[in-house]
Formats: sequence, C-alpha cells, structure tokens
Amino acid sequence: MRMGPVLLAALCLWSCVLTATPLSPEQVGKITNYIEQNIFRGLQEQYAYFVKFTDQECNKDLQTGDFDEALNVEKSAGIPDKVVKKEIYIGNRMVAASYKKEKRYEVHAESRLLNPLSDTGKSPISTLLEKNPAAGCVVFFSLNSPCVQTCTDPKGKYNIIDKLNRVNLPGNRVFAYTKVFEKDKKRPENEVWKNWGELDAKMSLLRCSGNNCIKCFNNGAKDEKCYKG
Repeated sequence: MRMGPVLLAALCLWSCVLTATPLSPEQVGKITNYIEQNIFRGLQEQYAYFVKFTDQECNKDLQTGDFDEALNVEKSAGIPDKVVKKEIYIGNRMVAASYKKEKRYEVHAESRLLNPLSDTGKSPISTLLEKNPAAGCVVFFSLNSPCVQTCTDPKGKYNIIDKLNRVNLPGNRVFAYTKVFEKDKKRPENEVWKNWGELDAKMSLLRCSGNNCIKCFNNGAKDEKCYKG
C-alpha cells in the first residue's frame, strides 16, 4: 500500500516525538558534574550557567568524550575568572554569571542570565539559543537553589519564571542546583516547596551532587532530599 505525503509526514512527526527522550537524572548528573570538574573547578561562590546540547547529543548516553568535544571552547575560556569578576560569559554552548551588587540590592545570577543586555536588548540565554548549533536540550544550573523571596515568587516583580516564559526554550529542559539557598532553610518549608513547584512546572527541578541527581517532584510527590541536608 502506498502512503500519501500527508500520512508520511504524520508518521515522521509521530516517530520524532517518540525518540525525543527527556533528560534523565543520570544524564543531568553527568552534565553538571563534568562542568563543575572541568570548567568551574570547584568554585564555591554563587554562580549560574545555562548550557545547551544538540538533539543528537541529548539522545546519547553522554560520556566524557562527548563533553570534551561539545564544550571544548568553554574549557579554555577562563569562565571562573569572568564569573568572579562579575562579568557575563556568552559562548556558543554556554552562558554563565555570578550575582552582582547594584546600588542597594543584588541581582541574582539566574536573573542576570535572563535580563536583557543594554547593548542588544536580548538576554544572554536568548542570545545563546539563537546561535548554532540549535538546542535539543538545555540545563539551567545554579549552585544555590533559586531564592523563594525573589527568583521563584510567582507574584514577584523580578521572578525568573515570568522571564523564562519569554524565552524560546526547547521542550527538553531541566533546572538543577546543588545547595539549598541558606536563607530559604529558615523559611516555612511549605512556602519553599510551593515556589519550587512553580519552577518545576516550567523546567523539571533536580538537585545534583557529583554524578547523582534526584528529581524534586515525581507526579506531584516531592522528594524531601531536595530540601533536607
């Protein structure tokens, strides 16, 4: 039986959807651990980065050689020095920043990557996503979890969730962190989880240490290890 072009296109679309596998916690762990060990080299001052990989890379069992090739420029770009100096790094695979003091308040690292730059009017993340290669999957990482008071407050003027809604993100995306933001440990736990849930609805939220990552929400159920410890 011969198939018409419309049916063939539909089958192709269906097939493509089936092969677009979401990033697993194991893959995210490999990504964040490689970047920590080879690019940020244990930097403990708060920083955030946004990194992209191609469709082909996203669907692989990523190994060290894959990262060496994809992030070759970033490994030699002196990103930690730029971050410590409060500069914003913008490459072809990654953007990165630290927090920065502005008069009486601090602009958090995550926001700096989402705020429009004065010279282009586009955010570092939007700029990155417009560059080749096209993003098949992305990881937004912050050393400390996004703060409840500003970054993940859905009603707040400066929350990053609204800013993420204005970015053309691929469907395969996660937000990862290592430490719980110190001030949020003193907040009501239900408030923290509520705001984290808002972020998780936009980008799947994971906590990562070394090669190990855990999903903070599984079908609506929260994993306490994301907040404890």
